[in-house]
Amino acid sequence: MPLAQAGPLTTIIMASPSQTARYQHSLSQFGEFVLDHDELDDILNEACRLVAQGLGVDLAKVVEIDRSSDTGLVRAGVGWKPGVVGKERIALSERSSEAFAVAKSKPVITRDISCEDRFEFPEFLLDHCVVAMVNVPILLSGRVPFGLLQVDSRHPRDFGEQDVQFLKTYAMMLGPAIERLKTASALKVADERLQLIENARAYVMVICDEDDRITAWRAGAEELLGWSPSEASGQ
Repeated sequence: MPLAQAGPLTTIIMASPSQTARYQHSLSQFGEFVLDHDELDDILNEACRLVAQGLGVDLAKVVEIDRSSDTGLVRAGVGWKPGVVGKERIALSERSSEAFAVAKSKPVITRDISCEDRFEFPEFLLDHCVVAMVNVPILLSGRVPFGLLQVDSRHPRDFGEQDVQFLKTYAMMLGPAIERLKTASALKVADERLQLIENARAYVMVICDEDDRITAWRAGAEELLGWSPSEASGQ
């Protein structure tokens, strides 16, 4: 991978043309996947799979913020041992790289956690021999944070600008997809509630006033109860 110098002490890693093409293909694949699927977990897991593949790492995850407990749930991921995805939580404390990324609304890179003195890291990351990582916030409308897209490497790594931009693009695609699915889910719940009400109405045979006198008589009640409408009225 070619290197470009920017000052005597700074090295910027530039993506090769083949790597850039791989990133573009990955993003295209994900865009098509989002259009064809309507399950949030499927979309989050596919994003993890594609970013891990694109960056050549074994581990990736989406962490969803749980504001009720000031933690982040590992909502989706690839490469993790059983018991991590859907169960592990990350404390969003002052010493958390995840909390720092959310607070700053920008990516946070750790090139080697053995040399990192800003943050503390969850035990399950150390159990998976994670050495380097990138946290990228996933933002919804109004820049409200949903969580983070993270990639983890088992080796020290200088994530370059195009690597980070690749992840930011994924995060920006995830935001609208998450909102679309949340809206669809809310509408589905509302439709189901309305259907329950309609179904319940179908079983109402008689309608009474506040004194429990029958004021209306639905079809089927005569056969079921043996009263004619005139006999039932006022009862």
